[in-house]
Amino acid sequence: MVKVILESWREGLQKVALSKLQNEKLGMSLVVCKRNVDMLLDDHSIILEIEDQIIAQEFLVEADRLGVNCKILE
Repeated sequence: MVKVILESWREGLQKVALSKLQNEKLGMSLVVCKRNVDMLLDDHSIILEIEDQIIAQEFLVEADRLGVNCKILE
């Protein structure tokens, strides 16, 4: 199990794309995805537990590209 932490967001965050990424890559419901984005915008960190190391790394790279400051917790 890999933990990815979404720490904060940068100017130009692509909110809809971030929700879609969580839904498509991690199989999360759109309700949960939107709630995560809203919490991130309210300056809360989000911890996602991802089963697969490769998927976690792909998610991290894409989330960063969308404007999220994130990292993998070791």
